[in-house]
Amino acid sequence: MAIVSGLNMTPVCRLKKTWSKVNTTDFDTFETHMNPSFNFSNYRTALAEALPKGDEEKCVVPFFSLLVKDIYFLNHSTKSRLPDGQVNFRKFWEMAKVITQFLSWKQASCSFPRHRAILNYLMTVPVASEDSLYLASMDAEAPDSQFEKERHKALKLKIAGR
Repeated sequence: MAIVSGLNMTPVCRLKKTWSKVNTTDFDTFETHMNPSFNFSNYRTALAEALPKGDEEKCVVPFFSLLVKDIYFLNHSTKSRLPDGQVNFRKFWEMAKVITQFLSWKQASCSFPRHRAILNYLMTVPVASEDSLYLASMDAEAPDSQFEKERHKALKLKIAGR
């Protein structure tokens, strides 16, 4: 989800010349999987297909926020006790299934090698502000509308005044 969100940010989306050189087939598929329609049904289907079968192990990186949402919804939308006072075992069974699935992903070993330089970069790279990203985007591809030209000028002044 973070990748889709990052690539859909205005500073990235506006790079028409750059996007014209990119084969977006994989990105389009990924974007379709992360479509929030129908409670992320495309994502849930793809995730179910990615689940390990038998002794098979697969490296899965789940959308953690959706997992938390599911647990929250199960906990708050369903009573813990039935009208007759008995424990609602179905509620807790459903919560256990969600948590067990998450734990199985966590236990799977990922065959990707760790690259110290990449990990170090990801852990130390400064987080850019939206304004800095927009300014870098406009420096990479010049503004093409009057609105963008004015915004570019304003951002340069704003960042220079820091």
